[in-house]
Amino acid sequence: MLKDMLTISELIICLCLRCQGFQNKLIISTYGTIKELNLQNGEELELQTDLQSFIYSVDYDYRNGYLYFSRYTKNDIQRFRYPPGQMTDLVPVTFASRPVGLVIDPLYNHVYWTERSTGKLCRCNLDGSLKSVILQDDPLFALTFDYRNRWLYYSTDNTKKSIRRLKLNDSENQTIINVHSELVTGMSIGNDKDRLYWMEFNNGFLKSSTLNGSSVMTVLNTNTNNKNQDIHVFRGNVYCANGNSLLNVTPGVSAHVIYNNTGIIYSVFIHDENHETRTYT
Repeated sequence: MLKDMLTISELIICLCLRCQGFQNKLIISTYGTIKELNLQNGEELELQTDLQSFIYSVDYDYRNGYLYFSRYTKNDIQRFRYPPGQMTDLVPVTFASRPVGLVIDPLYNHVYWTERSTGKLCRCNLDGSLKSVILQDDPLFALTFDYRNRWLYYSTDNTKKSIRRLKLNDSENQTIINVHSELVTGMSIGNDKDRLYWMEFNNGFLKSSTLNGSSVMTVLNTNTNNKNQDIHVFRGNVYCANGNSLLNVTPGVSAHVIYNNTGIIYSVFIHDENHETRTYT
């Protein structure tokens, strides 16, 4: 019987840059750089360089073909065309105060982001217009979006850290999980099983719960401290930025190192080439 919790030291960790049948592209950020990784053929492509900032979050506007990202130390949000073509120039979207988490709302064409320094959860249109504050809370960090049920999930960075959620168009706000001293640096929704996944920065635990915060499980112990960053769930697998490495975790089954980088990986996102077949209703 498989254990609910997998430990990296108990697994055969394989470095597999060529994953057969993997058709989608991984987007990662390091300090000042955004890269595209093709795990099918091992190719790397630098999409943007010299960004001069930590980039804790990226997301994609599939309808218009823009990749959005937050620049923490430059206090702004920017975008550029993706997949790369002739036009890859950066386009400023809006100013923000220490922006961390960022998500796109594909139904209403909004950008949402968290501000660590102000404790604000903000929103604007995709072009940066009509900026507004929709929530004032403790210092905020990670952010993810359950677009089916219209909940924004965010983590707080105070003495009693927690995961909370805000119902859009309703303003209902709930604390669903208390993580105490652990900073949640990455969150993502697994729509196949309707579970919330998150990464704890200090102890390296990847955990999950139902969308209302019940049935909490530890999925993986990375056995690393103070290096664990963003995560992204895609087709039942959880991709984790773990220091200089990128992990592919199949909950309850396996965990593999699929990429090693020279510097720390801060954010991870999978560009789904078949996304156009999906709906948001």
